[in-house]
Amino acid sequence: MSLSSLCLECGLCCDGTLFRHVGVTPAEREQLVPLGIGVGTKRRHDVMWLPCGKLDGKCCTIYEARPGGCRRFVCHLGKRLEAKELPYDEALGHVREIQARVAELAALIHPPPGEPVLRHARACIDSTTTKVTQEQLDAFARVEALRYGVFMPPPA
Repeated sequence: MSLSSLCLECGLCCDGTLFRHVGVTPAEREQLVPLGIGVGTKRRHDVMWLPCGKLDGKCCTIYEARPGGCRRFVCHLGKRLEAKELPYDEALGHVREIQARVAELAALIHPPPGEPVLRHARACIDSTTTKVTQEQLDAFARVEALRYGVFMPPPA
């Protein structure tokens, strides 16, 4: 199986789980606005906000017109699959595991519809008015451990 097959099972880079935004060029920004995709500025750079409004399940509905940042990105797990460092079934297992952990966290924190689970969890954890349980903190830590350990390890 291929990287594209894995991506179609995953979608974490587009649904707001891995990132809050992706950089876009001014020209890409102009193309995204008429499509109704949320764009803005972050530290004086144009960005497309995530989750992407053109994600349908785990499938990009503007795949041929997606921004360059989306075209170039391959997560660490995908790179390992491409380099044949692990078989497809093992890579898919990691995808299923993080999806299960995110679902578990969602069941504990109840994010509003459309809000990424990790974004909502971080907001709850950082809030001075929301009481966060140890169970919620542990579930968040389990997601983050897999997120950083498998999908986007921090630079060495």
